[in-house]
Amino acid sequence: NQEVIKKRLQMIEAECTSQIDRFNLIFRATELETQQLLKEKHSYLQLTTIPLAQVFQNSIPRWQQKATQRNHTLKVILPPNMPTVVSDPIMLDQVLGNLIENFSRNLPPGSLMQVEVMLAGSQLKLQLKSDSNMSGKSHSPFTSCTKTPFKSIGPLLMFQPETGNLSLNLKVTKNLFQAMGGKLVVRQRPTKGEIMTIFLPVQ
Repeated sequence: NQEVIKKRLQMIEAECTSQIDRFNLIFRATELETQQLLKEKHSYLQLTTIPLAQVFQNSIPRWQQKATQRNHTLKVILPPNMPTVVSDPIMLDQVLGNLIENFSRNLPPGSLMQVEVMLAGSQLKLQLKSDSNMSGKSHSPFTSCTKTPFKSIGPLLMFQPETGNLSLNLKVTKNLFQAMGGKLVVRQRPTKGEIMTIFLPVQ
Protein backbone atom coordinates (compact mmCIF):
# COMPACT_ATOMS: atom_id res chain seq x y z
CA ASN A 1 0.00 0.00 0.00
CA GLN A 2 1.61 3.22 -1.19
CA GLU A 3 -0.19 5.37 1.38
CA VAL A 4 1.16 3.25 4.25
CA ILE A 5 4.69 3.38 2.82
CA LYS A 6 4.45 7.15 2.35
CA LYS A 7 3.25 7.63 5.92
CA ARG A 8 6.04 5.42 7.24
CA LEU A 9 8.67 7.36 5.28
CA GLN A 10 7.28 10.64 6.62
CA MET A 11 7.58 9.30 10.18
CA ILE A 12 11.19 8.22 9.55
CA GLU A 13 12.02 11.62 8.06
CA ALA A 14 10.44 13.41 11.03
CA GLU A 15 12.36 11.21 13.49
CA CYS A 16 15.65 11.89 11.66
CA THR A 17 14.96 15.62 11.80
CA SER A 18 14.20 15.34 15.53
CA GLN A 19 17.47 13.49 16.10
CA ILE A 20 19.44 16.19 14.25
CA ASP A 21 17.73 18.95 16.24
CA ARG A 22 18.34 17.04 19.48
CA PHE A 23 22.07 16.66 18.81
CA ASN A 24 22.36 20.32 17.80
CA LEU A 25 20.82 21.24 21.15
CA ILE A 26 23.13 18.83 23.02
CA PHE A 27 26.12 20.44 21.28
CA ARG A 28 24.99 23.93 22.29
CA ALA A 29 24.30 22.77 25.85
CA THR A 30 27.84 21.34 26.01
CA GLU A 31 29.21 24.72 24.89
CA LEU A 32 27.19 26.46 27.58
CA GLU A 33 28.30 24.10 30.35
CA THR A 34 31.95 24.45 29.26
CA GLN A 35 31.67 28.24 29.33
CA GLN A 36 30.14 28.10 32.79
CA LEU A 37 33.02 25.94 34.07
CA LEU A 38 35.51 28.42 32.59
CA LYS A 39 33.42 31.31 33.97
CA GLU A 40 33.10 32.82 30.50
CA LYS A 41 30.15 34.87 29.26
CA HIS A 42 27.62 33.16 26.98
CA SER A 43 28.95 34.98 23.93
CA TYR A 44 27.42 32.55 21.44
CA LEU A 45 23.87 33.32 22.64
CA GLN A 46 22.13 35.93 20.50
CA LEU A 47 19.67 37.52 22.92
CA THR A 48 17.24 39.76 21.08
CA THR A 49 13.63 40.94 21.14
CA ILE A 50 11.36 38.28 19.62
CA PRO A 51 7.68 38.65 18.60
CA LEU A 52 6.23 35.69 20.45
CA ALA A 53 3.39 35.28 17.96
CA GLN A 54 5.98 34.48 15.29
CA VAL A 55 7.70 31.91 17.52
CA PHE A 56 4.47 30.02 18.10
CA GLN A 57 3.34 30.36 14.49
CA ASN A 58 6.49 28.52 13.43
CA SER A 59 6.63 26.02 16.29
CA ILE A 60 3.06 24.87 16.95
CA PRO A 61 2.65 22.87 13.69
CA ARG A 62 5.82 20.90 14.53
CA TRP A 63 4.63 20.31 18.09
CA GLN A 64 1.26 19.11 16.78
CA GLN A 65 3.01 16.74 14.39
CA LYS A 66 5.17 15.23 17.14
CA ALA A 67 2.12 14.76 19.38
CA THR A 68 0.10 13.14 16.58
CA GLN A 69 2.94 10.72 15.79
CA ARG A 70 2.63 9.38 19.33
CA ASN A 71 -1.20 9.30 19.27
CA HIS A 72 -1.51 12.29 21.59
CA THR A 73 -3.67 15.39 21.30
CA LEU A 74 -1.99 18.75 21.82
CA LYS A 75 -4.07 21.73 22.94
CA VAL A 76 -2.42 25.17 22.81
CA ILE A 77 -3.98 28.12 24.66
CA LEU A 78 -2.57 31.53 23.71
CA PRO A 79 -3.44 35.00 25.05
CA PRO A 80 -5.27 37.36 22.63
CA ASN A 81 -2.37 39.83 22.62
CA MET A 82 1.04 38.23 22.32
CA PRO A 83 3.94 40.25 23.75
CA THR A 84 7.57 40.30 22.67
CA VAL A 85 10.16 38.49 24.79
CA VAL A 86 13.93 38.78 25.12
CA SER A 87 15.68 35.52 24.23
CA ASP A 88 17.80 33.68 21.67
CA PRO A 89 15.26 32.76 18.93
CA ILE A 90 17.08 29.67 17.61
CA MET A 91 17.89 28.33 21.07
CA LEU A 92 14.37 29.05 22.37
CA ASP A 93 12.82 27.15 19.46
CA GLN A 94 15.15 24.17 19.98
CA VAL A 95 14.76 24.01 23.77
CA LEU A 96 10.96 24.31 23.69
CA GLY A 97 10.69 21.70 20.93
CA ASN A 98 12.98 19.31 22.79
CA LEU A 99 11.10 19.80 26.06
CA ILE A 100 7.71 19.12 24.45
CA GLU A 101 9.03 16.11 22.54
CA ASN A 102 10.51 14.54 25.68
CA PHE A 103 7.29 15.28 27.56
CA SER A 104 5.22 13.54 24.85
CA ARG A 105 7.53 10.50 24.74
CA ASN A 106 6.79 9.72 28.37
CA LEU A 107 2.99 9.83 28.27
CA PRO A 108 0.67 6.83 27.80
CA PRO A 109 -0.87 6.64 24.28
CA GLY A 110 -3.93 8.80 23.71
CA SER A 111 -2.94 11.47 26.22
CA LEU A 112 -4.08 15.08 26.11
CA MET A 113 -1.17 17.53 26.32
CA GLN A 114 -1.82 21.17 27.06
CA VAL A 115 0.43 24.18 26.48
CA GLU A 116 -0.96 27.35 28.05
CA VAL A 117 0.69 30.74 27.61
CA MET A 118 -0.22 33.68 29.85
CA LEU A 119 1.22 36.94 31.16
CA ALA A 120 2.49 36.99 34.75
CA GLY A 121 3.57 40.53 35.59
CA SER A 122 6.79 41.37 33.76
CA GLN A 123 7.19 37.77 32.65
CA LEU A 124 5.59 35.40 30.19
CA LYS A 125 4.47 32.10 31.69
CA LEU A 126 4.32 28.97 29.53
CA GLN A 127 2.88 25.90 31.23
CA LEU A 128 3.10 22.35 29.86
CA LYS A 129 1.01 19.59 31.42
CA SER A 130 -1.09 16.51 30.72
CA ASP A 131 -4.38 15.58 32.38
CA SER A 132 -3.89 11.87 31.67
CA ASN A 133 -3.75 9.40 34.52
CA MET A 134 0.00 8.85 34.88
CA SER A 135 -0.04 6.37 37.77
CA GLY A 136 2.32 3.52 36.95
CA LYS A 137 2.28 4.29 33.23
CA SER A 138 4.93 6.90 32.66
CA HIS A 139 8.43 7.86 33.68
CA SER A 140 10.26 11.10 33.12
CA PRO A 141 13.95 11.85 32.78
CA PHE A 142 13.33 14.61 35.33
CA THR A 143 11.76 12.45 38.03
CA SER A 144 13.55 11.36 41.19
CA CYS A 145 11.88 7.96 41.09
CA THR A 146 14.44 5.12 41.40
CA LYS A 147 12.42 2.94 39.00
CA THR A 148 12.79 5.31 36.07
CA PRO A 149 14.12 3.61 32.89
CA PHE A 150 16.33 6.65 32.21
CA LYS A 151 20.04 6.26 32.94
CA SER A 152 22.43 9.12 33.56
CA ILE A 153 25.29 9.52 31.07
CA GLY A 154 27.86 11.96 32.39
CA PRO A 155 26.93 15.42 33.67
CA LEU A 156 24.65 16.38 30.76
CA LEU A 157 22.57 13.52 29.41
CA MET A 158 19.91 10.95 30.26
CA PHE A 159 19.53 7.77 28.19
CA GLN A 160 16.46 5.55 27.77
CA PRO A 161 17.74 2.05 26.81
CA GLU A 162 14.31 0.85 25.61
CA THR A 163 14.08 3.50 22.89
CA GLY A 164 17.66 4.69 22.49
CA ASN A 165 16.46 8.22 23.26
CA LEU A 166 19.00 10.75 24.52
CA SER A 167 17.83 13.84 26.37
CA LEU A 168 19.35 16.64 28.42
CA ASN A 169 18.97 16.26 32.17
CA LEU A 170 16.99 18.72 34.28
CA LYS A 171 20.00 20.68 35.55
CA VAL A 172 21.30 21.37 32.04
CA THR A 173 17.82 22.19 30.70
CA LYS A 174 17.34 24.69 33.52
CA ASN A 175 20.76 26.20 32.75
CA LEU A 176 19.75 26.69 29.10
CA PHE A 177 16.64 28.64 30.08
CA GLN A 178 18.64 30.65 32.62
CA ALA A 179 21.23 31.56 29.94
CA MET A 180 18.35 32.88 27.81
CA GLY A 181 17.10 35.04 30.68
CA GLY A 182 14.31 32.63 31.61
CA LYS A 183 13.53 29.99 34.21
CA LEU A 184 12.18 26.41 34.19
CA VAL A 185 10.23 25.00 37.14
CA VAL A 186 9.18 21.33 37.25
CA ARG A 187 6.50 20.25 39.72
CA GLN A 188 5.31 16.69 40.34
CA ARG A 189 1.61 15.86 40.79
CA PRO A 190 0.53 12.52 42.30
CA THR A 191 -0.94 10.27 39.55
CA LYS A 192 -1.01 13.26 37.15
CA GLY A 193 2.65 13.50 36.20
CA GLU A 194 4.59 16.72 35.85
CA ILE A 195 3.77 20.35 35.27
CA MET A 196 6.58 22.19 33.52
CA THR A 197 6.45 25.97 33.82
CA ILE A 198 8.71 28.28 31.83
CA PHE A 199 9.13 31.97 32.61
CA LEU A 200 10.56 34.39 30.01
CA PRO A 201 11.16 38.14 30.43
CA VAL A 202 8.71 40.32 28.51
CA GLN A 203 10.05 43.33 26.59
